[in-house]
Amino acid sequence: MDARATAAKYGFERYWRDLRTSSLHDPIDYKFRDIGNWVLNQQYPIPSQ
Repeated sequence: MDARATAAKYGFERYWRDLRTSSLHDPIDYKFRDIGNWVLNQQYPIPSQ
């Protein structure tokens, strides 16, 4: 996807913001835990406050 794909009419802007926030703010151990939990149990990550 290019920059136009993040336009509001396509609905991806929220996805990219959430992905960027997750990648910058959560410690790496939490990321590994969430990915492993998805691979093994198909459970979505629980958002932290």
